[in-house]
Amino acid sequence: MRYLDNSTHDINGSDARLLRDADGLDLPDWRATARAPAEPAVLGRWTRRVVIASAVWSLIELPFEIWVSTSARNALACVTAKLLWVALVGFVLAGSRVARIAFTFLCTIGLMAVAFALPAEYRVFPLGFVLSSMECVLKATAFVCLVSAGIYPDEA
Repeated sequence: MRYLDNSTHDINGSDARLLRDADGLDLPDWRATARAPAEPAVLGRWTRRVVIASAVWSLIELPFEIWVSTSARNALACVTAKLLWVALVGFVLAGSRVARIAFTFLCTIGLMAVAFALPAEYRVFPLGFVLSSMECVLKATAFVCLVSAGIYPDEA
């Protein structure tokens, strides 16, 4: 078998010793070059609109949530949650990658929590069903827009 006789040579007949990947390249030393800071990712037009719409819709829902709250503590929790959501939307619009990940994660969790409660809410509180359905649509759309932002970048 011929290939066993030439075990130290590759198919081209060169030396088969292990080389570092950068040995054959004329590159400056990577430790000497300073990396430019990455620019924050810019959200597309529709993604921005959907993220803003989710914040606006959460503020539209707030009076109804306070109305059905059973105690002052529940009402305060609703107000605090809405303020945190609006702050998170602000960080997403500012370009924070961590905020985008957190927003996408919370959209997913919120969507699942609300969607599974929709049939019961329809029987008990039909207006709440309509409000929650719109919230589900916005959160699902925001999730899809944020996840697919790298696949279909905005051309504007």
